[in-house]
Amino acid sequence: MARRSDTPDNPYIAARQEWTERYGSYVKAASAWRIVGVTSLALALVSTSYALYQSTQVRLVPYIVEVDKLGSAVNAGFPAQIEYADPRVVRAVLAGFVTNFRSVTPDAVVQKQYIDRVYAMLRTTDPATEKVNGWFRSASPFEKAKTATVSVEVNNVVPLSTQSFQIDWTEYERDRKGKEVATRRFRGVATVVLIPPQDEAVIRLNPIGLYLKDFDWTAQI
Repeated sequence: MARRSDTPDNPYIAARQEWTERYGSYVKAASAWRIVGVTSLALALVSTSYALYQSTQVRLVPYIVEVDKLGSAVNAGFPAQIEYADPRVVRAVLAGFVTNFRSVTPDAVVQKQYIDRVYAMLRTTDPATEKVNGWFRSASPFEKAKTATVSVEVNNVVPLSTQSFQIDWTEYERDRKGKEVATRRFRGVATVVLIPPQDEAVIRLNPIGLYLKDFDWTAQI
């Protein structure tokens, strides 16, 4: 019986088989790495495109941190997460509104900032806006500041219901030399509504979206 040999009789076939055995694994490995490289590049392009898309969709969401008189945090969260009826949140905002509304300063830049903060809490269709407009038409703080200044101390903010609050404050009027010439006490009732803001410009001036629907005030004897 003749002995069988694994080596082909044709020398060309034998050379090709030897080349395949020696270098075929390198070719396969190189092909695999090319596939890995192309796949990685595609994933990188997809990730970069998605990141760029997300960067154009960023929206600022206000995060409120409430502090007590000592500066310790007592409540925090997004506006939609804060209880609407929580008087601690509304009390501070309403006190700021009254201070900005009634204060008079000789610094025109600061006075304009006061007025901007006032109107950031008013909507054009609400009665409170017309009442505030009427006050500024009859008692321009810029004219008042030529002869006097007015500082405001909010004494109390009491919730009457979930939407109405009573505000008591004292106004100290001084002449341009700093001498106190009058002290007046006022009481106001504000009806409010909470609308969480989405616009960045609104967030800067009215971060919790508290608006005065109506506002009445009278001098106290």
